[in-house]
Amino acid sequence: MMDTTIREKIIQEFLTRAALIRVSSPQVYATDIGENVLRARSKVDPSELPCIVVWPQVEEAEIKYGRQLCKMPLKIEGVVKYGETDPSVVAEQMLGDLIYCFVSQSWDRRRLIVGSSPAAYNNPYAESVVYTGGGTNDYPDGAEIAVGVNINLIVSYYTQIGNPYAQ
Repeated sequence: MMDTTIREKIIQEFLTRAALIRVSSPQVYATDIGENVLRARSKVDPSELPCIVVWPQVEEAEIKYGRQLCKMPLKIEGVVKYGETDPSVVAEQMLGDLIYCFVSQSWDRRRLIVGSSPAAYNNPYAESVVYTGGGTNDYPDGAEIAVGVNINLIVSYYTQIGNPYAQ
């Protein structure tokens, strides 16, 4: 039996991609929320801020074109200490960073075939990544030090019918 499902490979790609959200030169992102990347953690210690938390959720599936089409919702949260900056401004920066990182065409999800010359690629594991909404649910009050924002995505991918390890 294989050791990693296609779903898990996709989740790992998102975790790896999240680490790119850092203020760098040239500046692509407005925040450093990719400094710490966590998976499905409801409690985050203040020492782990800024961070991103990736939440894989219950997927739906159907048979399509002789394969299993899976649609996995992902919730991705960004949390940061907002300091002297207005928390609403910081929330909007994080929202923009998350959307750009995971939905923009700048993310080439194809997989390089190791040792190929010239470079050749396999198709990505995920067929599509669709942004379905996002924002902040609660703005901090005076006692809170951090603000959070989330985006919701639908990640579609195929597997062989009855075999989540193979496409």
